[in-house]
Amino acid sequence: MAGIGKYSHAKLVSIIKQTHTKDDPDHSAANPGGITRNIQFNNGGSFDGISTFNFDGTDMNVADDVKIHFGNDQDGHIEYNENGDDFLVISGSSKGVVLSGSTIQIDGTLEGASPLKIGGALQFVGGDGAASAFNFGPNNEAKLFFQSSPSNALVISGSSAHGGLTLSGSAVNIGAFVGIGVGEGNATHALTLPDNSNASGQVKANAFVSYSSIRYKENVQPLGSAVDTISKLQGVSYSWKDTGKKDFGFIAEEVGKVIPEIVEWSQDPQYANTMDYTRIISFLVEAVKEQQKKIDILSEKLDKLGL
Repeated sequence: MAGIGKYSHAKLVSIIKQTHTKDDPDHSAANPGGITRNIQFNNGGSFDGISTFNFDGTDMNVADDVKIHFGNDQDGHIEYNENGDDFLVISGSSKGVVLSGSTIQIDGTLEGASPLKIGGALQFVGGDGAASAFNFGPNNEAKLFFQSSPSNALVISGSSAHGGLTLSGSAVNIGAFVGIGVGEGNATHALTLPDNSNASGQVKANAFVSYSSIRYKENVQPLGSAVDTISKLQGVSYSWKDTGKKDFGFIAEEVGKVIPEIVEWSQDPQYANTMDYTRIISFLVEAVKEQQKKIDILSEKLDKLGL
């Protein structure tokens, strides 16, 4: 490298070092302030060491309970809080802290966020099952987790107390089938309950309503021979095998031979699964009307006979 005038580059560096040493003999390049590995700073024009900041050539070390402040008004800071909770503290301004990047990873437990706001997608990439659950409650009574077996399902598990699980809102919309007490993968209808004769297989409500407007229907025809249809049905009493409870109704397989449209069959064509009892009402109404016509005709004949 070229020098200036008659001085070489090396000679110029030597003169500058000598001048500095002469002006500040106690803090020459060979004798900086502080102790080994201290970060140096300008202390009134002299070198001095920062005892709480050290650099060993590889790592920068900051002592316990020392804050690194940010902002003209020291709005935010970073500190390893040894004398408190033994945490690394990242404290933002009154507006908060922004962590930005294509990926932000938290390897451990996130505590004390109230509320925790995330402006984007939230993904849990650990293993599946309850061991990787998002836990709720002081004793982890409730859980939210993904379970790959048997049906690749998101599991929302409430507490074992009577409170269970509450879904609250002006409306709760579920996009597909709902199974209650039937196990994963066994929901076959919009609402599926187990085939139990106790309360677990029952639905309680003030009323059940059905879509029935003419605007949803076509090819509307009056029912004919309703009495003949009803006469082929056999009402029975029976006891449920699971509880021994006595009940009354029909045998679905028998009804299926008369009104197959109201019976749902199993994969084994020998057996039915369910039948829609409410659809029989229309046959009963028309059967009563047919019977009433016959009664009216007989009454008219009796009146003519004066009987």
